[in-house]
Amino acid sequence: MSKQPFIVFGIFAALCLLVLPFFALGKEGDQGAAVVQVEPRDQDAKQLFADNCGACHTLAAAGTDGVVGPDLDALLVTSGANSAEQYDGIYSRVITAVSCGLGGRMPKDIVLGEEAKEVASFVAAYAGQIGKGATVDTATAEQPDPRPCQPTSG
Repeated sequence: MSKQPFIVFGIFAALCLLVLPFFALGKEGDQGAAVVQVEPRDQDAKQLFADNCGACHTLAAAGTDGVVGPDLDALLVTSGANSAEQYDGIYSRVITAVSCGLGGRMPKDIVLGEEAKEVASFVAAYAGQIGKGATVDTATAEQPDPRPCQPTSG
């Protein structure tokens, strides 16, 4: 039996195990790839989201990659492009979810009061904005109080 196939296989295996990972891991992405430009005024809201919501939810603008809850970039911006016209609707969904919870899947009152409004405004302005900035100026955008929570049956 010839040793040539074993030698060829050994060289191929060495290339796969040593050389290919070196090139794959050594390659850097584009500087702007998957980066969301967060305004300085929104850094506190970004941190609030990361601290209180980021363990569960993915949101590119906050740099979070949650493992339990949905990806908010995809859930809240189904068209793939957020806009200023969508801000009010997304804000309402988020502030209601934060204040009232979601049917046992998400607890209520994760953040309260002005912090809840700040987080909801941040999510509404930045969801789906990969490679872009906010859709609205969060300093002047409307931040209405959440609607009253509906009682749960049980």
